[in-house]
Amino acid sequence: MASQTDWRDLADKALRGADFDDTLVRRTASGIARGPLRTAADDPQNAGTPGAFPFVRGINARIDPHRPWHITQSFSMADPATANAAILDDLDGGVSALLLYLDPAGKNGIAVHTRQDLQTVLAGVDLSIVPVLLQARPLNAAYAAMLVSLWQDMGLEHASGGLGFSPVGQTIRHGMDFDLLPEKLNRTAAFARWAADHAPNVATAIITSSLIHEAGGSDALELAFAAAGGISYFKVFREYGLSPDEAANAIMFSLSLDADVPLGIAKLRAARRVWARLMSACEVSEPASAMNIHVGTSKRMMSRLAPYTNVLRTSTAAFAAASGGAQFISVEPYDLALGTNKAKARRIARNIQIILHEEVQVGRVIDPAGGAYAIEKLTDDLAEAAWAAFQEIERQGGLIKAAQSGWLAKTVTAQREARLADIKSGKITIVGVTDFVEEGERLPTPLPPTPVPTAPNVPDFPEDFTLDGYLQAARDGAKLLPMGQSDPNPAFAPTNFCTPFEDAREGERK
Repeated sequence: MASQTDWRDLADKALRGADFDDTLVRRTASGIARGPLRTAADDPQNAGTPGAFPFVRGINARIDPHRPWHITQSFSMADPATANAAILDDLDGGVSALLLYLDPAGKNGIAVHTRQDLQTVLAGVDLSIVPVLLQARPLNAAYAAMLVSLWQDMGLEHASGGLGFSPVGQTIRHGMDFDLLPEKLNRTAAFARWAADHAPNVATAIITSSLIHEAGGSDALELAFAAAGGISYFKVFREYGLSPDEAANAIMFSLSLDADVPLGIAKLRAARRVWARLMSACEVSEPASAMNIHVGTSKRMMSRLAPYTNVLRTSTAAFAAASGGAQFISVEPYDLALGTNKAKARRIARNIQIILHEEVQVGRVIDPAGGAYAIEKLTDDLAEAAWAAFQEIERQGGLIKAAQSGWLAKTVTAQREARLADIKSGKITIVGVTDFVEEGERLPTPLPPTPVPTAPNVPDFPEDFTLDGYLQAARDGAKLLPMGQSDPNPAFAPTNFCTPFEDAREGERK
């Protein structure tokens, strides 16, 4: 039988003097070596079994064959009635969960000012079976009050989804005043207490570690941010009186995956391992240590001038998310970078997941990549790299202090610039953007803008927060107005890796 030494001798002979590592060994943005050959000797043998701690192989021992994950669609069109029509159409087409972008200004989401606006958005939706996830927003307490009061008044005992509280991530992303963070965390904890008592299937806080990915950060740093952010909320919830299990159940995570299938699968498996290790140290029971994950396909990989190639990228990212065991998966429409918001693009986005489920049948196998030596090794190495990055954040004093000191911004900036340099040099290629470029591709035409409804002449939400006061204000029809924000930290601004190259192509045409 041929040995690994025999293979290496043949490989060196074929390379004819070229350096083995430089030629055949690739490295991730986190510095992790990949390949070229993995064997049983590389299998760390620590993945465990599906449904068992540390949940590397998934949080369930058995999969629901009819709905192995929630096909989640995001909605951000400005007009509530237009959004409702799109929601009902997508639910009829196979979507099973809703991700709502809400913005009273109507610029970055649905223009919801009052609970009545939210009811318009959700009219005809059976909220007893359809989870609603609120996208993280600075004004989240009022939106959460609208949704919670709606659930309460409908008498829903099985409400599910997420309230989208992310004050730490929002403060970091938007460069907001850190002195206001304690009050925002207090509001988050109040809703977490309500959910623990009345809606255990509703997560309160969402750790938007996707902000690190979309800003150009590495996978290890994204997972470290997730762990550090999760611990930040966990401590607050414990101080507020939640039990360890209640505090853990109040947290969900939002990660981004790009078109690298093995790395995407390994990232989700490593994330669960890191989080389970932390929760074990915090005296959380094994079942409550399972990670609740939403995966969005990466925005930073979406082409503007070759939009149809985005279908390939989002399909591979969705495959990795399903194979890696995500509970919620949202696929970006191929026209995302153009902002055309076509129904056709949304239909293709949801159909990608339906094909993965019904035809590829990836959801019928638990941890389909389990036992593959390359992915087991990559999972282990990524978990170790993420843990090392998490420990560095802790040495900085925790996530908040790491952000305040500028360490986090400096680290993300360096990783983004290194990635852009690798793309520019050709070390990393983007099909349709830096390689196999097709000139003159026909682009989708944008839809005409929908009018943004004006805010009604009703009282505003109160400045002083109490949970009961906010819930009553929502029922009374209090309105939410746009708020001014500090200048965003450019280090955490979303970065599209295609943009500089596509801008250059458009400049050459002119």
